[in-house]
Amino acid sequence: MVLVGVSTSYYYLGSDGLLPAAYGGAVAVANTILLSRRLDSAGEMAKDNPDGGVLTLYLGVVQRFVFVLVMFGVGMGVLKLLPPPMLGTFALSQLAFMLFGSKKARSMAKKD
Repeated sequence: MVLVGVSTSYYYLGSDGLLPAAYGGAVAVANTILLSRRLDSAGEMAKDNPDGGVLTLYLGVVQRFVFVLVMFGVGMGVLKLLPPPMLGTFALSQLAFMLFGSKKARSMAKKD
């Protein structure tokens, strides 16, 4: 989906849309990696301490929220990237992750 966002940005904005779209996609991928790592650690922690696992998940939400805000601040404020392709590619990538993740979770639940 990141490639779709980058391609679409290039089509509509030319070379000015490439870097912002790639940056937004990279933020989405990094956000997904942070989520995956946090879910793994929360699952391990929940085996011994269920409350600790839940706390780890909440801290992960805050961590990812702050990370995304800081990265968008850097992208728009420091790097002066165009917001629409950056935010659009980020949103498209996150939506694809959400849809794929929920579909995968449903298929895993059917196997059990």
